[in-house]
Parts: sequence; C-alpha cells; structure tokens
Amino acid sequence: MKRLLNTLYVMTQGAYLKKEGETVTVLVEHQVKLRVPVITIQSIVLFGDILVTPSLFGFCAKKGISISWLSVYGRFMGRLVGPTQGNVLLRREQYRISDDRVRSVLVAFVLLYDALS
Repeated sequence: MKRLLNTLYVMTQGAYLKKEGETVTVLVEHQVKLRVPVITIQSIVLFGDILVTPSLFGFCAKKGISISWLSVYGRFMGRLVGPTQGNVLLRREQYRISDDRVRSVLVAFVLLYDALS
C-alpha cells in the first residue's frame, strides 16, 4: 500500500530552500523558518520567486520527491521528477487492456472481488 505523504507549499517570495542532512530547510532573509524531514513529504510546490539549491534538486530526485514551480498567481511553470520505475511491457499491456472494453470490465470485476474478499 502506498503511504500518502504531505506536500510542502512555499509561498514566501525570496525564500531559499536547501538540503541539510535528511531535511529540507527553508530560509527567509537568511533566517531558518522551517525544517522538514524528507521522510514526511512527497512533493514541494513553489509559488513565485523562490530559490532551490542544486544539492536539494538532486536529493529530491533521488528520493522521489517532486518539485513544482508555479507563478505567484498559480500558473504552472515546470516540474522536476526523478527517474520513474516500472515495467514498460506491463504498462503497454495495461494500455491495451484499457482500450478493450470487455477486458477492462473483467479486470475491474477481479479487482473489486479481491477488495471485497
């Protein structure tokens, strides 16, 4: 089962995010405002003029933590996502099943049966 984690939203203009050990540290005007252990976050969303160190980029990519950039008004600007894992052949078969109505209904019933039993 996938553990649902938190999203760190940073909206303070001029904030600076860096990696310190296993934490994400948020500085505003050279003062530490927040330290968040990476084990508790799944993604970081940045609004506006916010800086991120290269070491935090690499660390988040390696740990599977996505970083999204939005304008001050919330318009999407970009996203960093680390390497994806999975089986390409499995994914292709899943797409084929989703295109076939009969097979997709059978899969849905099997999953529903498993969930109820």
